[in-house]
Amino acid sequence: MRVLILGGTQFFGKSIVRMLADEGHTVGIFTRGIRSLEDLPAHQHIQGDRDSIDDLVRAAETENWDAVVDNIAFSASHVRDALKAFSKTSHYVLCSSVSVYRFAAARFPWPIHDKSILHDSKPAAEKPHDIHWKYARGKLEAERECLRQKKVPWTILRPPVVYAPHDPTQRCFCSLIRLRPGGPLLLADGGVQSFRLLSSEDTARAFVQVLNNRKKTLRKAYFLGQSEIITLRDFVEESARALGIMPDYMDVPFDVLGDLGGPWSTMVNVIPDISAARKDFGFAPTPFEQFAFETAHWFRDHWKGDSRKLLESRERELAFGSRWKKMVESVV
Repeated sequence: MRVLILGGTQFFGKSIVRMLADEGHTVGIFTRGIRSLEDLPAHQHIQGDRDSIDDLVRAAETENWDAVVDNIAFSASHVRDALKAFSKTSHYVLCSSVSVYRFAAARFPWPIHDKSILHDSKPAAEKPHDIHWKYARGKLEAERECLRQKKVPWTILRPPVVYAPHDPTQRCFCSLIRLRPGGPLLLADGGVQSFRLLSSEDTARAFVQVLNNRKKTLRKAYFLGQSEIITLRDFVEESARALGIMPDYMDVPFDVLGDLGGPWSTMVNVIPDISAARKDFGFAPTPFEQFAFETAHWFRDHWKGDSRKLLESRERELAFGSRWKKMVESVV
């Protein structure tokens, strides 16, 4: 099978490339050429701009691609151009996001099923200028482009927050670094929101499994996620357990904590149903305890990032925590 990946130089994109190559497939990568590809197996590298239809057409003409994996589609126009450029491919796999839960059919749709999403929905709660709503709207409209056209067969995968070593967003590492001695980790609303994470290797494996089970997965959308439903508090405590330390955290109402809660503070209850992925292509995610352990140890022993960036709000957090503790003690 000849597979072209739009964006395959970071995180689970790299894993998709490696897994496909290990299975003997011909792999191409379409990127802007900004990052080094030396650590990837043999592949065809096509340099171009995702926003240029001419570059996409040129990429399509380099090979008779059997499938295209689109990891960098964030809008309707991205998908529209890709489907036009790769109109001859027999399988287009779109990386969407669990964030489309914001457009679910029911008010209390937990767990969210693969067919729960209303692609023409305009929720009253939608905030067009909010970064999270904008991202979700972009992914929703990207999905809608697949559904509305009939020419190119497609599959949509909706991963949740992906967690593992080498995460370029580093959003999960903000919590790990605060497990070190030196003051509490502030948990918005006590970290009680329920969700599913997914390891990067499991995310990549899902894409490869979809490609290998084309007959069962065409024209379907799948939510992905780990088997376990956890909370942010579970995540903190499991990571601390992996490192052999006692977590020091402080529960603070979200409305009081504000942006000091970090990238996790806006987490809400999001529980996707992963049963269709299990049934159709044998999706079997790694136990949370295992990849939480591996990632915590990697962060402790091998992470070489900028700790100052992860801790840039730390002084304000500690000052707030001190004031909050005194206020709570005075009330008690």
